[in-house]
Amino acid sequence: MIEIRNLKKAFGKQIVLDDLNLTIKAGKITVILGRSGQGKSVLIKSIIGTLKPDFGEIIYNNKNLLSMKLSELNKVRMKFGVLFQESALFDSMTVFENVAFPVIEHRLIDKKAIKDEVKRVLDLVELDNVEEKYPSELSGGMKKRVGLARAIITKPEIIFFDEPTTGLDPIVSYSIAKLIKDMKAKLNTTCLVITHDLYVANLIADYIGFLDRGKIIEFDKKEGFFNSNSPIVREFLDVFKGGY
Repeated sequence: MIEIRNLKKAFGKQIVLDDLNLTIKAGKITVILGRSGQGKSVLIKSIIGTLKPDFGEIIYNNKNLLSMKLSELNKVRMKFGVLFQESALFDSMTVFENVAFPVIEHRLIDKKAIKDEVKRVLDLVELDNVEEKYPSELSGGMKKRVGLARAIITKPEIIFFDEPTTGLDPIVSYSIAKLIKDMKAKLNTTCLVITHDLYVANLIADYIGFLDRGKIIEFDKKEGFFNSNSPIVREFLDVFKGGY
Protein backbone atom coordinates (compact mmCIF):
# COMPACT_ATOMS: atom_id res chain seq x y z
CA MET A 1 0.00 0.00 0.00
CA ILE A 2 2.73 2.47 1.02
CA GLU A 3 6.49 2.13 0.79
CA ILE A 4 8.70 4.57 2.69
CA ARG A 5 12.29 4.85 1.53
CA ASN A 6 15.21 6.55 3.29
CA LEU A 7 13.01 9.11 5.03
CA LYS A 8 14.83 11.84 6.91
CA LYS A 9 13.53 14.71 9.03
CA ALA A 10 15.40 17.02 11.38
CA PHE A 11 14.42 20.05 13.42
CA GLY A 12 17.58 22.09 13.62
CA LYS A 13 20.29 19.76 14.93
CA GLN A 14 17.78 17.25 16.27
CA ILE A 15 17.41 14.31 13.87
CA VAL A 16 13.95 12.79 14.32
CA LEU A 17 13.70 10.44 11.33
CA ASP A 18 17.03 9.00 10.23
CA ASP A 19 17.02 7.09 6.94
CA LEU A 20 13.76 5.35 7.88
CA ASN A 21 12.41 2.52 5.71
CA LEU A 22 8.98 0.91 6.09
CA THR A 23 6.43 -1.00 4.01
CA ILE A 24 2.76 -0.69 4.98
CA LYS A 25 1.06 -3.79 3.64
CA ALA A 26 -2.32 -3.57 1.90
CA GLY A 27 -5.31 -4.91 3.82
CA LYS A 28 -3.38 -5.30 7.06
CA ILE A 29 -3.08 -3.47 10.38
CA THR A 30 0.48 -2.25 10.83
CA VAL A 31 1.38 -0.95 14.27
CA ILE A 32 4.43 1.23 14.91
CA LEU A 33 5.59 1.01 18.50
CA GLY A 34 8.22 3.06 20.25
CA ARG A 35 8.97 5.10 23.32
CA SER A 36 7.88 8.72 23.58
CA GLY A 37 9.89 11.21 21.55
CA GLN A 38 11.17 8.71 18.99
CA GLY A 39 9.43 10.24 15.98
CA LYS A 40 6.19 8.27 15.71
CA SER A 41 3.93 11.29 15.22
CA VAL A 42 6.44 12.91 12.87
CA LEU A 43 6.31 9.77 10.76
CA ILE A 44 2.53 9.81 10.42
CA LYS A 45 2.48 13.56 9.70
CA SER A 46 5.06 13.03 6.98
CA ILE A 47 2.95 10.37 5.30
CA ILE A 48 -0.31 12.33 5.33
CA GLY A 49 1.48 15.46 4.14
CA THR A 50 1.09 17.84 7.09
CA LEU A 51 4.86 17.83 7.56
CA LYS A 52 7.47 17.83 4.79
CA PRO A 53 10.48 15.52 5.26
CA ASP A 54 13.96 16.70 4.35
CA PHE A 55 14.77 13.68 2.20
CA GLY A 56 13.36 10.36 1.01
CA GLU A 57 10.38 8.93 -0.81
CA ILE A 58 6.84 7.93 0.20
CA ILE A 59 5.48 5.72 -2.58
CA TYR A 60 1.71 5.28 -2.83
CA ASN A 61 0.17 3.57 -5.86
CA ASN A 62 3.56 3.80 -7.61
CA LYS A 63 3.78 7.58 -7.13
CA ASN A 64 6.04 9.55 -4.80
CA LEU A 65 3.87 11.72 -2.56
CA LEU A 66 6.80 14.01 -1.79
CA SER A 67 7.27 15.07 -5.40
CA MET A 68 3.58 15.77 -6.10
CA LYS A 69 2.11 19.20 -6.68
CA LEU A 70 -0.24 20.30 -3.89
CA SER A 71 -3.34 19.86 -6.08
CA GLU A 72 -2.37 16.27 -6.88
CA LEU A 73 -1.44 15.53 -3.27
CA ASN A 74 -4.81 16.81 -2.07
CA LYS A 75 -6.57 14.32 -4.34
CA VAL A 76 -4.52 11.49 -2.85
CA ARG A 77 -5.29 12.70 0.67
CA MET A 78 -8.97 12.08 -0.03
CA LYS A 79 -8.09 8.38 0.07
CA PHE A 80 -6.69 8.78 3.59
CA GLY A 81 -8.65 8.83 6.82
CA VAL A 82 -7.01 10.09 10.01
CA LEU A 83 -7.93 9.69 13.67
CA PHE A 84 -5.82 12.29 15.45
CA GLN A 85 -4.42 11.83 18.95
CA GLU A 86 -6.79 14.37 20.52
CA SER A 87 -9.65 13.51 18.12
CA ALA A 88 -9.42 17.10 16.75
CA LEU A 89 -13.16 17.73 16.82
CA PHE A 90 -14.51 21.23 16.22
CA ASP A 91 -15.84 22.39 19.60
CA SER A 92 -18.39 24.76 18.03
CA MET A 93 -19.94 22.01 15.89
CA THR A 94 -22.32 19.23 16.85
CA VAL A 95 -21.38 15.60 16.35
CA PHE A 96 -23.44 15.58 13.15
CA GLU A 97 -21.63 18.64 11.80
CA ASN A 98 -18.21 17.25 12.76
CA VAL A 99 -18.80 13.91 11.06
CA ALA A 100 -20.39 15.45 7.98
CA PHE A 101 -17.68 18.09 7.58
CA PRO A 102 -15.38 16.21 5.14
CA VAL A 103 -18.14 15.25 2.69
CA ILE A 104 -19.66 18.74 2.79
CA GLU A 105 -16.28 20.48 2.43
CA HIS A 106 -15.30 18.38 -0.57
CA ARG A 107 -18.82 17.92 -1.98
CA LEU A 108 -18.42 14.16 -2.07
CA ILE A 109 -22.08 13.19 -1.81
CA ASP A 110 -25.47 14.70 -2.50
CA LYS A 111 -26.78 16.89 0.33
CA LYS A 112 -29.87 14.71 0.63
CA ALA A 113 -27.70 11.68 1.41
CA ILE A 114 -25.56 13.30 4.12
CA LYS A 115 -27.92 12.49 6.98
CA ASP A 116 -28.01 8.81 6.04
CA GLU A 117 -24.23 8.68 5.63
CA VAL A 118 -23.63 10.23 9.04
CA LYS A 119 -25.99 7.73 10.63
CA ARG A 120 -24.27 4.87 8.78
CA VAL A 121 -20.80 5.69 10.10
CA LEU A 122 -22.04 6.47 13.62
CA ASP A 123 -23.69 3.03 13.62
CA LEU A 124 -20.37 1.51 12.54
CA VAL A 125 -18.59 3.07 15.52
CA GLU A 126 -21.46 2.02 17.79
CA LEU A 127 -22.83 5.44 18.66
CA ASP A 128 -26.47 6.48 18.55
CA ASN A 129 -28.51 9.50 19.63
CA VAL A 130 -25.44 11.73 19.76
CA GLU A 131 -25.87 13.75 16.57
CA GLU A 132 -26.98 16.94 18.36
CA LYS A 133 -24.41 16.76 21.16
CA TYR A 134 -21.28 18.91 21.25
CA PRO A 135 -17.77 17.52 21.91
CA SER A 136 -17.79 19.02 25.42
CA GLU A 137 -20.72 16.72 26.24
CA LEU A 138 -18.85 13.56 25.23
CA SER A 139 -16.52 11.25 27.14
CA GLY A 140 -12.98 10.64 25.88
CA GLY A 141 -13.93 7.31 24.35
CA MET A 142 -16.97 8.80 22.61
CA LYS A 143 -14.82 11.57 21.13
CA LYS A 144 -12.49 8.94 19.68
CA ARG A 145 -15.47 7.16 18.11
CA VAL A 146 -16.78 10.40 16.61
CA GLY A 147 -13.31 11.14 15.27
CA LEU A 148 -13.20 7.68 13.71
CA ALA A 149 -16.65 8.17 12.18
CA ARG A 150 -15.42 11.37 10.57
CA ALA A 151 -12.31 9.57 9.33
CA ILE A 152 -14.26 6.80 7.57
CA ILE A 153 -17.16 8.78 6.08
CA THR A 154 -15.06 9.49 2.96
CA LYS A 155 -14.56 5.72 2.49
CA PRO A 156 -10.75 5.88 2.65
CA GLU A 157 -8.37 3.23 1.36
CA ILE A 158 -6.09 3.63 4.37
CA ILE A 159 -6.79 4.88 7.89
CA PHE A 160 -4.09 6.40 10.11
CA PHE A 161 -4.42 6.28 13.90
CA ASP A 162 -2.16 8.56 15.95
CA GLU A 163 -2.04 7.27 19.55
CA PRO A 164 -5.73 6.24 19.52
CA THR A 165 -5.86 5.17 23.18
CA THR A 166 -3.77 7.90 24.83
CA GLY A 167 -5.49 9.27 27.95
CA LEU A 168 -8.13 6.54 28.07
CA ASP A 169 -8.63 4.05 30.87
CA PRO A 170 -7.90 0.34 30.16
CA ILE A 171 -11.55 -0.62 29.56
CA VAL A 172 -12.13 2.19 27.06
CA SER A 173 -8.74 1.50 25.45
CA TYR A 174 -9.81 -2.10 24.90
CA SER A 175 -13.09 -0.99 23.31
CA ILE A 176 -11.27 1.39 20.95
CA ALA A 177 -8.75 -1.30 20.00
CA LYS A 178 -11.56 -3.75 19.28
CA LEU A 179 -13.33 -1.08 17.24
CA ILE A 180 -10.21 -0.53 15.09
CA LYS A 181 -10.00 -4.24 14.37
CA ASP A 182 -13.72 -4.42 13.57
CA MET A 183 -13.48 -1.38 11.26
CA LYS A 184 -10.66 -2.96 9.30
CA ALA A 185 -12.69 -6.14 8.82
CA LYS A 186 -15.95 -4.39 7.89
CA LEU A 187 -14.42 -1.80 5.56
CA ASN A 188 -11.57 -3.92 4.18
CA THR A 189 -9.13 -1.04 4.62
CA THR A 190 -5.43 -0.78 5.38
CA CYS A 191 -4.54 0.65 8.79
CA LEU A 192 -1.43 2.25 10.25
CA VAL A 193 -1.52 2.66 14.01
CA ILE A 194 1.05 4.73 15.90
CA THR A 195 1.14 3.89 19.60
CA HIS A 196 3.30 3.18 22.62
CA ASP A 197 0.63 0.83 24.02
CA LEU A 198 1.89 -2.73 23.72
CA TYR A 199 -1.42 -4.16 24.93
CA VAL A 200 -3.29 -2.47 22.07
CA ALA A 201 -0.65 -3.58 19.58
CA ASN A 202 -1.07 -7.19 20.62
CA LEU A 203 -4.86 -6.97 20.25
CA ILE A 204 -4.98 -5.53 16.75
CA ALA A 205 -1.69 -5.87 14.85
CA ASP A 206 -0.93 -8.01 11.84
CA TYR A 207 2.55 -6.47 11.59
CA ILE A 208 4.56 -4.53 14.16
CA GLY A 209 7.48 -2.18 13.63
CA PHE A 210 9.62 -0.67 16.37
CA LEU A 211 10.84 2.90 15.95
CA ASP A 212 13.96 3.87 17.85
CA ARG A 213 16.18 6.93 17.31
CA GLY A 214 14.56 7.66 13.98
CA LYS A 215 14.87 4.18 12.48
CA ILE A 216 12.65 1.12 12.21
CA ILE A 217 14.95 -1.35 13.96
CA GLU A 218 12.51 -4.28 13.93
CA PHE A 219 9.61 -5.15 11.62
CA ASP A 220 7.82 -8.48 11.61
CA LYS A 221 4.49 -10.24 11.88
CA LYS A 222 3.07 -9.88 15.38
CA GLU A 223 4.14 -13.35 16.50
CA GLY A 224 7.70 -12.83 15.29
CA PHE A 225 7.94 -9.40 16.87
CA PHE A 226 7.09 -10.70 20.32
CA ASN A 227 9.90 -13.24 19.95
CA SER A 228 12.43 -10.62 18.83
CA ASN A 229 16.07 -11.03 19.83
CA SER A 230 16.81 -7.29 19.52
CA PRO A 231 18.09 -6.04 22.92
CA ILE A 232 16.23 -2.72 22.52
CA VAL A 233 12.96 -4.41 21.61
CA ARG A 234 13.35 -7.01 24.35
CA GLU A 235 13.89 -4.25 26.93
CA PHE A 236 10.66 -2.57 25.76
CA LEU A 237 8.75 -5.88 25.86
CA ASP A 238 10.08 -6.84 29.26
CA VAL A 239 8.75 -3.62 30.79
CA PHE A 240 5.27 -4.82 29.85
CA LYS A 241 5.92 -8.48 30.67
CA GLY A 242 2.74 -10.17 31.79
CA GLY A 243 0.58 -7.39 30.38
CA TYR A 244 -0.15 -8.79 26.96
